[in-house]
Amino acid sequence: MTSSPFVIKKVNMFSGWVYDLPKNTECTICRCNLNTHSLYYQEKGIHSRVLTGICQHSFHNECIEPWIKKNKHCPICSTKWQVKTEVSEIVRVTHGQ
Repeated sequence: MTSSPFVIKKVNMFSGWVYDLPKNTECTICRCNLNTHSLYYQEKGIHSRVLTGICQHSFHNECIEPWIKKNKHCPICSTKWQVKTEVSEIVRVTHGQ
C-alpha cells in the first residue's frame, strides 16, 4: 500500500428528508409548504402529519380535518375527500455533505 500525501482530518455530513408528494407541495389551506409544519402547529411547536387523498392532493392533517367537517370535498379539485395514505409512508430521504 502506498502512502497518500493527503490526510482527511474532518468530514461534515448532513441528512434530511422531504415528502415525495404526488401533486402539490403546499397546503392550500394554511399556505405553508408541506415539508414544514402547518401555520397552526408552528406556533405551538407541534409536528404536523400530512394526508393525501384519493385525488392525490395533500394537506396538513390539522388543516384538512376542519375543512372536511364542513365541506366533504377536496379544496383543490372538489373530488369527494377520502384519505388515500398518510404521507409518512412516502418519504424520500436525502443525504449530502
